[in-house]
Order: sequence, then C-alpha cells, then structure tokens
Amino acid sequence: MMDLFLKFDINIFSTLMLLLILMIMGQRRDTLSYSSRLFKRLIFVNILMLNLEIVSWMFDLKAGTFNWYANYVSNMAFAWLGPLITCVWASYVDYRMFGSMERLKKKWYYVQPMILNTLLLIVNLFVPIVFSVSPENVYSREPFMWLIIVNNSLMLIYICYLAFKNRAVIQKKIIYMILLFVCLPAVTAGFQVLIYGVFIMWPMMAICLVVTYIYIETASTSFDYLTGLYSRLRLDEYIDYLIGTHQEFGVIMLDLNDFKKINDTYGHHKGDEALIAFSKSLSKVFVREKMVGRFAGDEFIVITSALSQEKRDVYIKELDQILTRLNQFEASPYKLEYSEGYCGSVEFNKVTYKDLVNTADERMYVQKSLKKNNKPSQLES
Repeated sequence: MMDLFLKFDINIFSTLMLLLILMIMGQRRDTLSYSSRLFKRLIFVNILMLNLEIVSWMFDLKAGTFNWYANYVSNMAFAWLGPLITCVWASYVDYRMFGSMERLKKKWYYVQPMILNTLLLIVNLFVPIVFSVSPENVYSREPFMWLIIVNNSLMLIYICYLAFKNRAVIQKKIIYMILLFVCLPAVTAGFQVLIYGVFIMWPMMAICLVVTYIYIETASTSFDYLTGLYSRLRLDEYIDYLIGTHQEFGVIMLDLNDFKKINDTYGHHKGDEALIAFSKSLSKVFVREKMVGRFAGDEFIVITSALSQEKRDVYIKELDQILTRLNQFEASPYKLEYSEGYCGSVEFNKVTYKDLVNTADERMYVQKSLKKNNKPSQLES
C-alpha cells in the first residue's frame, strides 16, 4: 500500500486540492451561475480521472482471474471517460465566451469526442484496437489510442479557433485560460504517452483548474464581467486607499458619446462590442497608470499618478489615434468617440472621494455638452 501511495502521491494530493476547492465553492455558494456549475463538473471529472488512473494500475501485472477482469474494466472506464473533461471544458469555455445555454444545446454540449470514443471502445470489446490486456495481465496501448488523442486535440483546436475568431468581444483572461488549459496538459500528456509509466497529465489538469478558479471564478468582485476592467468596488477601494495614505493622484472620467443611440439603433450586442473595444483601447493607452476600470454603464475611470496637462494631452492624443484607426478599419456601423474630464487630488486642501470623482464627472459632462452642441451625431447613417 505504501508503494502505491508513493507512486501516486501526486494524484492523491491533487485530489485533495480539488476537494478543497469544492468545499470553498460550497461555502461561498459559487454554484448559482451555470458557468460555476460547469466548472464544478470539470472538478468532478478531474477527481474521477485522477483516481481511475490509480485504480487502473492497482491490478496490472497481478496474477489471477479477478485481477485480470479488474484491470480490464478499470482501464476500459479510464479510456472511455478520458475525453469527458475535454467535452465539459469546451462547454465551459463556450459558455464563458457567449453566455448561452441554447448555443450549448445546439452544440450538443460538445460531446462528439465521447461519442467517437464510445464507438471505438465497443469495438475494442471484440477486437483490441484501443488497448489490450494480455493473459499475463499486462496492459498495452493499441494503435487506435492515437485516434482518441487526435479526436480530443481537434476539439481543443476548435475552441482555440473560436476564441481567436471572437477575440475582439471576449475578455483577455478567457484567452489566457484557454492557452493555459491547452498548452500545459498537452505538453504533459505528450510526456505521458511517450514515456510509459509517467503520471503527470491529470495532476497538471488539476493545477490548471486551480489557476482558473483563482483567476476567473473568484474574480467577480474585482473585475467587470463584460469588459475585464477593474470593477467599481475595486476602484472605490483603491481611491479610498490613496486618499487615506495621502498620496498625490488623479482620476480621468470617460464616457462614450451617443452610446444610447448605439444600443437603440443596432442592439445591445453591438453596444457590448463598443464597450469592449473602448475598454481595450483604454488598457493599451493607460497600461502604465495605476488602475483602469468601468465605473457604471458607459462610464470609465482611470486612476493615474498626478498628471501634468502635457502628459494628459499625450494620453488623449494616443487614445484618439487608436479610436481613429478602429473607426476607419473596423467593420462597425458606428463610431467610437468619447468625452473626458480630469481632476487631481492636489486641487483640494483636504481631498475626499466625492469631491474628486464629482469634479472629474462634471468636467467630463461639460466637454460632452460642448461636443454635442458643436458636432453632429457620431452614428453613421
């Protein structure tokens, strides 16, 4: 038993780590959204595979009829359920990208790899094309095992293609999650396939799930769901911190012009695209500043160091250039334009959150009013 523990200690510790996350999710009630429920299924499947891997080796090479059947059945279950995590992961990523259960139903919840796998293993009951167990109770991989691997890889490639195709309207952290989930397990799976007896793929999958949980599933209070920028809560907390520590800083309030008309004319989906595109532009321009966040609706805040007028003009010019390129070359029926207002903490003897933010907001609306009176609507006819 001790030899078995030492051989699979990484599987055991990975299982305990995932069980701990399930306990945390239960305490936090993190299963209210469909996204969280799919993620919970990912954890269950990973735990199942970690332990099936142990069981599939417990009876290998041991004499006796019972050990032979136990070895065969456990390896059959392990081989059959292997693609399940790919199916659930593809459903999870698709839902994170598009937020549609109806879309998942049309995609059959990405169970295609499981269907092919089931057919192959039914054939394997009569002709060993995926794996075999010899009369001496020795497990061996057969040529069609590679078809299962290719089948799973094609599903992963398809999800990567979907993310690339829709990269303009999905959060960067979803892209990072996909890269993490594809690259790390793929590399370790390659080692496990090439080096017989190495057990690192499913523990690496567990690590990816832990990182995903920390980076995505627990980020609801820190980041805005749509844009991926910091949330109003984090903006407020950081401004209070800067005021409390008597640091000099400033805030830029920005608001999209004619945003309501974009929603009313082209629909809320196009409105979301506009918010995401503007958010990405802000992140590029203010990457060296303290924090960029979504304040409310189509209003954004950039928390900066204390800016001179010259430095602020440089930022605004850079933002204008990015939006001009977007307006000229993106196939959108609207144009992205904005109004902004800046206020620095040094403008007050005793700065307060309300004074700082309200002053920047008022200056922004003064500029918005001037633009509205001097220019036609920014929507294209």
